[in-house]
Amino acid sequence: MTNYRGLTIPHVSFGAVSSDDLFGPNDQGVFDFYAANKARYKRALDIGANIGVHSMLMARQGWEVVAFEPDPIHYEKMVENVDANVGEEDWNLQIMRGAVSDRKGKSIFVRVLGNTTGSHLKGDKQPYGELEEFSVEVVDCRALFAWADFAKIDCEGHEARLLLTTTARTRCDFMVEIGSKENADAIYDHFKRLGIPMWAQANNWRKVRAF
Repeated sequence: MTNYRGLTIPHVSFGAVSSDDLFGPNDQGVFDFYAANKARYKRALDIGANIGVHSMLMARQGWEVVAFEPDPIHYEKMVENVDANVGEEDWNLQIMRGAVSDRKGKSIFVRVLGNTTGSHLKGDKQPYGELEEFSVEVVDCRALFAWADFAKIDCEGHEARLLLTTTARTRCDFMVEIGSKENADAIYDHFKRLGIPMWAQANNWRKVRAF
């Protein structure tokens, strides 16, 4: 059981890692960002919500949050966590079972049994170990990005597919975990062409000047 910033999160095993790994130093910086920007945002997306830690901390800021999680096991844990933590707080948090892509329809989801935090839409990563595959609903990101003013994206190799739909008129800010050099290159070129500024954790959160 983890007690963190007023949240109580039961221990969950994801295989090689566990829910304890959701509270590492890199995550702490993101959680601090939410608190520091409480007044800046009103509507947020959590794409790849896992068991709901980020979703709940964003909702705690008073933001309206829509969270997406395609793995039904993680989704059920998120529902349990939200129910256990909501208390008397008036959270505006909607939980969706499904994935987000650059189209609407269905896709194949690959669950990596040895580490379910690395599960992904088929074709986005080179899978390893024992796997399960099943169909999931996917939602087009364009309408979501038009609605939100902030999006946290952790979708295991699918991030470029989402961000390459943005235009110079997109007003949503993004906090993204980028899983490969190929995706990083595509996102950098796209945002550079649009004139959209970027900051990178690998650069001590300084502005990105070159790939």
